Amino acid sequence: MRILVADDHPIICVALGEMLRAAFPDTLEGVATVEDSDTLLATLADAPCDLLVLDLFMPGALGSIPLLERVVALRPGLPIVAYTGANQPMLAQQALSAGARAFVSKASGPESAMDAVRAVLAGQVYVDPRIDLEAARHHPWHTLTPGERGVIVALASGQHLHGIAIDSDRSYKTVTAHKYNALRKLKLNSKTDLKHYLSQIGLGYLLGSH
Repeated sequence: MRILVADDHPIICVALGEMLRAAFPDTLEGVATVEDSDTLLATLADAPCDLLVLDLFMPGALGSIPLLERVVALRPGLPIVAYTGANQPMLAQQALSAGARAFVSKASGPESAMDAVRAVLAGQVYVDPRIDLEAARHHPWHTLTPGERGVIVALASGQHLHGIAIDSDRSYKTVTAHKYNALRKLKLNSKTDLKHYLSQIGLGYLLGSH
């Protein structure tokens, strides 16, 4: 078994490597590490790997859910443990939907990451006990229509209603209705910093940023 740890913090790579070697002395052939998303994708294209421990937020062109989606596309079926500093339930939900088999917050420590590795190798899905996945499932974001979500993301990206209407080939009235319906469902007001809001709930990646 060959495990790849993708994390830009050397101390975490060292700690996980030692713990993995101690936990699987008879089956672990090696632990490799990479420190940015570009190197990760290049490594996965060439090197054998049986399990990936992935920090979603590393230097490189891709991060967060888009990085995870690229990894899954590159190596379908590869068991992935998302081990990251973020702990938003919505991000965990999106990571599991995108193909991760485990989600662990670094705040829970490397022992939790090891629990996740064992569970994933046993064919199970693992979610950090700190993460309230049920809260994510019932988040009002899921009540928005695709049109309403698109308007909120566009506004959070800095676009204006007139521009959104033109770009989406919808009327200004329709786009405005989407905005206020979405704000009502999310219990926000028109002065809310939507970019900050999406980042807070774990959906900042929708803006195209890490």
